[in-house]
Amino acid sequence: MVVCITQPNKGNVYSETFIRQQIDELKHKFEVKVLYDNWLPQREQSGKLLNPLPFFLMHKACKNLFHSEDNFFSLYGIIRYLKQSHIQVMLANYGVSGVKVWKACAQVNVPLVVHFHGFDAFHYPTLKRYGTAYREMFRYASYIVAVSEDMHKQLTGLGADEKKVVTIPYGVDIQRFRLPDRLSVGKSTEAITSTSSTTASLFLAVGRFTAKKAPHLTIKAFHRVLPHVPASKLIMVGNGELFDQCKLLARELKINDHIVFTGALSHDDIVKLMQQAHIFVQHSVTAPDGDKEGTPVAILEAAASGLPVVSTFHAGISEAVVHGQTGFLVQEGDVESMAKYMIQLAQDQVLRTHMGMAARKHMEQHYAKEKQIEKLSKLLLEAGGRLNV
Repeated sequence: MVVCITQPNKGNVYSETFIRQQIDELKHKFEVKVLYDNWLPQREQSGKLLNPLPFFLMHKACKNLFHSEDNFFSLYGIIRYLKQSHIQVMLANYGVSGVKVWKACAQVNVPLVVHFHGFDAFHYPTLKRYGTAYREMFRYASYIVAVSEDMHKQLTGLGADEKKVVTIPYGVDIQRFRLPDRLSVGKSTEAITSTSSTTASLFLAVGRFTAKKAPHLTIKAFHRVLPHVPASKLIMVGNGELFDQCKLLARELKINDHIVFTGALSHDDIVKLMQQAHIFVQHSVTAPDGDKEGTPVAILEAAASGLPVVSTFHAGISEAVVHGQTGFLVQEGDVESMAKYMIQLAQDQVLRTHMGMAARKHMEQHYAKEKQIEKLSKLLLEAGGRLNV
């Protein structure tokens, strides 16, 4: 079956790893064509324009002058591509892209599956702008993919048919993100704890410095940890609009010597840090503009690496982290409780070992990428009429 997948960007090395993984894995199951360049894709994966140049320029003019992409010039190229490439199913990444492409799909009778990821389901300005268009797109789409039960409820609340919304969390590569040697399979709990340091010292946070990830609250919690675990260090990986503010906050709290701001790192570097760290921390919150997480991939990767996670009761995190078993969750904004759990894990090697092993098992059972891709593949086959249900 020939599947066309849209992505807004050609592919950023440091972000949207879930889309790269999705494309790479689906290529093993289907003939995959990738389109990119904005919410209404304008280019093939090779970079070739879908539209003839005069039409592309008219599309740009209509978009910039009249804020319109729902016109002949804008849709011509993608309609032609769907016909010429014999596309049998379109998988649109992000709800906004689904809105932009559904009429093109409808004109050539190509089934559409729309994959929501986070902001597209919750961000107030986005919902205000596309709310009506979402409902139109929902009616045409064969399926709507949510990455958490929290998002599932949100999408049905926005008007999606309950029968069309399917929850498929992101998958994690459990072969790449593996248990560190100190927690390797085959070692007894006694052997593990006897070779572990009594007090854990390395906390790790990975994610963009944005409002919904609230990195400043993670820093404030860590500030409360230091008097109890003075040798601790916090490594914060990522960049974003709050990066400089967080570095300033660390200096103001006089803990900048204990925090390493790495900026964006490659996936390989993150794998290595997961092997070295003892505890993963992330204080996700609902941003003032309504933006929320889907299911943070970094939390899945940390859990697969045997790290207990301290985070918040937020979106898909509440499903990925089992409170009291694979980590600890606190209410959004509760810095004191976050610090308390960080201290508890740092000082109790048996607890963090048990939680880390339980976190790994939870990923193997419920979040292994092979299982998630299989669910998505089945959905695409059903949409394309290749699977009887």
